[in-house]
Amino acid sequence: MLVPEGYKRSGVWFDHWSARTTWIVLAASTGALIGIDRAFPLVGMGPAYIPLIALAGWRLGLAPACLVALGAAFLNIFPNHVAEAVPLAVALARGILRLSTYAFIVALTVSLRRSYERERAAAQRDDLTGALARAAFDERAAAMTSLTAQGRNALAVVVIDVDGFNGINDRHGHAAGDDTLRALATSAAAALSKNDCLGRLGGDEFAAILCAATVSEAHHRVEALHRALSEGLARAEVAVTVSMGACILGSGALADVAAVMRDADRSMYNAKASGPGAYRIGYPATR
Repeated sequence: MLVPEGYKRSGVWFDHWSARTTWIVLAASTGALIGIDRAFPLVGMGPAYIPLIALAGWRLGLAPACLVALGAAFLNIFPNHVAEAVPLAVALARGILRLSTYAFIVALTVSLRRSYERERAAAQRDDLTGALARAAFDERAAAMTSLTAQGRNALAVVVIDVDGFNGINDRHGHAAGDDTLRALATSAAAALSKNDCLGRLGGDEFAAILCAATVSEAHHRVEALHRALSEGLARAEVAVTVSMGACILGSGALADVAAVMRDADRSMYNAKASGPGAYRIGYPATR
């Protein structure tokens, strides 16, 4: 997924931290705990390392979390045992207890992170078609138009609508309508590149964002997408046509995503007005 520098991802408040920032926070916090432990040796700073281990597991993964846990165990146990001159059996018991606790924190945090990522990924997808859900599509659109504004590429924002979709449900049933939507998503997936995206806006209305090196290439990609969708829907359980409207942004163009979507939607309705199975391509309206 293309995300512009500085783009804030959804999630918990520190999810936007880079790995470098996370390591800096861990190192600074560990240094502070070591200082406090030396100044107040009777307090016992063992529990204070747990948030650091959890942070490492959440942001960095299993191996870094294990490394942080081992370091925390050493820093919290070994210096104190040397100073106290405790019996070896007591030292081993303390070490095993501390390591077991830290290992549990690592396993729990990493497991929660993986579950969180699975649930977040599932929430971003439409169950029926596998296309991005509306909110996820809007986030992706904002990121991609920002890259275009930076001069990275041209872009085509496309709104897609199945012609006569309500009639399919009325005459053939909702199962046939679902088959039509899945056929559209499958056909679109075959025509999109890894940097493109497809979203379901609701009902039979979809939107796609196509990356291209130039405006001319963006035109060709819109035409190719319409051709792929038309051919795919012609082979669906109930053959239908598709109408499309596109708004093309040249490299470096500054545009509001909502406004560009409205322009593409307007082009789509103009295409529908000219007859089923048509498409129209335009540029952002002058505002």
